[in-house]
Amino acid sequence: MSLSAKEAFKKLPEKLHNFFIKYPPRPFAEYSSKPSTISDPNMNPFLPNKNEETGKWHEPRFSLRRSADLFKMAYKFGIHDLLPPIPHKRFYAEKYYNKNWMRGVLFQKKHKWERELPEKLKEREEAIAKMDEIIAEKRPGYKKQIAKRNNKKVWW
Repeated sequence: MSLSAKEAFKKLPEKLHNFFIKYPPRPFAEYSSKPSTISDPNMNPFLPNKNEETGKWHEPRFSLRRSADLFKMAYKFGIHDLLPPIPHKRFYAEKYYNKNWMRGVLFQKKHKWERELPEKLKEREEAIAKMDEIIAEKRPGYKKQIAKRNNKKVWW
């Protein structure tokens, strides 16, 4: 039992039904994807349009909230492709796949000691490796102790 297009159109929610009466779906009318003039027959109701005579911009016929409501309703019925192009259209899965993550979420700041720890450990290892040289610079008598220690090394 398939529905005809007119019967299916009558079963749409009232908001969507009234919208499509005022602005016919895409196959019957083509809407611009950029702001245009108010006299343009292809004027998009979701975009601001300019009055050529006065040079002033008119607000979009449908606010972002109302356009989102219309899109969500149309998406529910599978006819969201018939709507005019909607700017800032980021709903459902598209919203999450193209998300701009905040810097703090991707790379957390951490405490100062946590940020500086790898450098500190590296410097400490270098200092331990050069320990005898550093001490010998400060205390000239330490060179004798180093020589004595080298003589006592186990050779077997």
